[in-house]
This record gives sequence, C-alpha cells and structure tokens, in this order.
Amino acid sequence: MIVWILKVNQMNKVGFSLAVLLSISSLSLFASDNFTGQWSGQEKNDNGSLYSTLTLKLKQNNNNITGSYCYVTRGGNKIDCPDDNDSNLKGTANGKNALIEFDSSFGGVKGKANLELKDNKVLWKLIKDPENGDFYAPKTYNLDKDVSEGDLKSDMKVLSTSDFTITLLNSCGGFYTVCDKVKYIGLRNKDGKQITLEGKTTQPVNSNKAEGMIFNNSGVDYVVSFNPLELKVVQGNKTLVKQGGKWE
Repeated sequence: MIVWILKVNQMNKVGFSLAVLLSISSLSLFASDNFTGQWSGQEKNDNGSLYSTLTLKLKQNNNNITGSYCYVTRGGNKIDCPDDNDSNLKGTANGKNALIEFDSSFGGVKGKANLELKDNKVLWKLIKDPENGDFYAPKTYNLDKDVSEGDLKSDMKVLSTSDFTITLLNSCGGFYTVCDKVKYIGLRNKDGKQITLEGKTTQPVNSNKAEGMIFNNSGVDYVVSFNPLELKVVQGNKTLVKQGGKWE
C-alpha cells in the first residue's frame, strides 16, 4: 500500500509525474472498456493545497470486479484504506458501467457506488453509504488510470517550455507515426494545473511522418510543432501562448 501521508505531503512536488501515471495505462486505453487497473484522482482546496485522493485498484474477470478502495481526505488526516493486498471492494460490470460494493476500514460495510468509464476516466458516484460503522467516501470523483514508467516507451516524449511541461503520446506506433489518436498531458508549472487532451498528428500531404500534433479544448487549439520545437495555444485569431521548448 502506498504510504498515503507521504503522498499527500509530496503531491505538489511530484504532481506532474503522478498526472502522467494517472492518465494512461497503456496506449490501448484510448478504446478500453475494461475496468482492470489502478485508477486515481485528487481534489485540491481553493488555495491549491491537496484535500483528498481516491484510488481504486480493480481487476475485471468477465463481468466480475474485485479490488480495493482507498480514500485519503482532510489533507491526509483521515485515511480510509485497507491493509496491504487486502480486498475491500467487489462488483459487477455492465459495459461501461459497474456497480460496486465496498467496506470501510472505519467499520462501515456494504457501501455502494456506480463506476462509469467515460473519456478515458472512471467516474465514481456514491449511491449508498456504508452501514453499521463510520466511513470516509466522496459523493463523486473523477479518476485517471495509472501506469508504471516501464509502460511508457518510444511512443512518448516530454516537451518542456518556460511555463509548461507536456507529455505527448502516440498510440499508432512510433512517436512520429501519422496518427489520429495522440494524447497531450500538460502541466502549468507555476500552479500545477493539469489538462489532458486527445488529438491528431499534423503532417504534409502524402507524408507518413508527423511534423506536429494538434489538440482542441472547447474552441482553444493546442498546437505542438516538432521543427522548430514549439507550443502554441490559439483561440480563433488570437495567440494565447507561443513558447519554444526542448525535449526532456
């Protein structure tokens, strides 16, 4: 089990590394309907400090789900997690939805939550409080999928600019392969704000080598050019950000 208090204290320092690991399990995640894996998320206070984390370790076998539930809240002062390797969660999957039952380490049992796979995330919604004891569980939560660094191969590069640290992933093979399923995991360095986007490569007509990537978020385009290496953020005719960078 992760040492959660340490995780809370160090979250700001390692936030982007965790964000990358919380956002992808392998590039097959783009089309995954399976709940298997470790899913994690976090919530922050208004001042940017960490308020809570939720981690689900799930294994799906056909429609059956087993695993563990771990919720750390109040800045690490309340830790509702099972002992190492213990299971406190079970449920049944139905396509992109699952109904799970979980027990609290504070005595509450048979809590129920609905899980939904949506946009490469798991959405948690509590539908029944655990009974016959205390518990700590959020009403709603958005979770991303974790990976180990060993899963991040040559189809990933990290772009660093003066204000941003951006992980770019290509799900079609090599990093420069033409692809309509690429991913942008960005961190704004000054405040740790994170964003995850999906997009496509850009390339000359009839070329099989990408020369950049483009992503859209509510009418704002995030454009990464490889040569010269540059990030542009554009809204309509207005350039919001234009920064050169380097590969890490």
